[in-house]
Amino acid sequence: MRHLLVISKVVTLSLPMILSALGITNVNAATTNFNKRINIAIEDSLAHLETSVQLIKDPNQFPTYANKDLSWQLNAAHKWTAGFYPGALWQGYQLSGDSRFQQWAKQWTESLAGQINDAGSHDLGFKFMTTYGNALILSNDIDMVAYKKVMLAAASTLAKRYQPNIQLLSSDWDDKYYENSIPVVIDIMMNLELLLWAAENGDDKQWAEIAKHHALKTYEDFIRVDGSSYHIVRYDQTTGQVINKGTLQGDGDETTWARGHAWMIYGMVVMYRYTEQSIYLQYAQTLTDYFIKKLPEDGIAMWDLNSKILQRDTSAAAIFASALIEMADYIDNKKQKERYIQEYKLILNSLISEPYFIKDTTKAPIIDKSVHYYTKPNAIDVPAIFTDYYFLEALNRYQQTLSEK
Repeated sequence: MRHLLVISKVVTLSLPMILSALGITNVNAATTNFNKRINIAIEDSLAHLETSVQLIKDPNQFPTYANKDLSWQLNAAHKWTAGFYPGALWQGYQLSGDSRFQQWAKQWTESLAGQINDAGSHDLGFKFMTTYGNALILSNDIDMVAYKKVMLAAASTLAKRYQPNIQLLSSDWDDKYYENSIPVVIDIMMNLELLLWAAENGDDKQWAEIAKHHALKTYEDFIRVDGSSYHIVRYDQTTGQVINKGTLQGDGDETTWARGHAWMIYGMVVMYRYTEQSIYLQYAQTLTDYFIKKLPEDGIAMWDLNSKILQRDTSAAAIFASALIEMADYIDNKKQKERYIQEYKLILNSLISEPYFIKDTTKAPIIDKSVHYYTKPNAIDVPAIFTDYYFLEALNRYQQTLSEK
């Protein structure tokens, strides 16, 4: 089944342990209680989104991170995060069926049309799959031909980043200079879906092959023997050989930045969704098992899975939970599937609880305590718009699991 866009101490908690943490010993009662809490979180999340529309007002302004007072910092459409707010509104529309969310989502989505030719960004998938891609799945009130045209144009721009000598799409940033370097970051795994979608929807079929090359080469060069990951790999432009490997946002070059690892897991699940090639699901499981092994008791990942600095990052948790809900549906082994289900329920249970979930719906953000750069004090323990997006997507995906029973 294709879900497209719906669509500290290290332990792995069992279902009885989760129930005990909830103060409930009866499985049916626990499930009922959990689902009630999910429904309350959905209602409150929708209220947050309504508040955000009232506060932001201008569809040409897009949230990125929040200030300590929980007000959104706003930027123009060029920011890599611009797609997540309209995407969150599309998720709100799916959760509610309220046409107001659809109207708001369309306004902010269409403000991104001018980004289709941004050749300086490797994040066009983030911008257009969350917005135009969601719209094509969820709405009957759009110009589908025009929306597809935008998607295909953005995919064409992204595809030009492909470097045949390294079989990867290049990054658009690095914080260190290396002569003759092509930097590639793990985040690009999240942008491959735009190429896969375009290949399936009437454009260059070779774009799917580019996505496959990138995914396979990323796993080969970014993943260590133990299943941990690097954030960035730099390649020599002439020879294609690796110059070095390291991090931009993690604690050190040999540690594992949690959000980047979550991007990788999610990206591999998407690759499996489109190709149904078992290698991608195998890779996703290997990466997932490492991630789970490093989680604290409440399931909210530390910003770096190997750092001695124990700073939780809800963005990594939300991305991982959403990917895990989809991935669990692809697992045939009942014991493994149940393990993954328990894990994403544990994470969701934490995300809908304080101190992570923001109870005050007069504030625009939904989830607190994300980490952008740990080295930037104003980017620690604050909401991030991509956290809200993947949290809402996870809620939608969890609701879908209930409807399928």
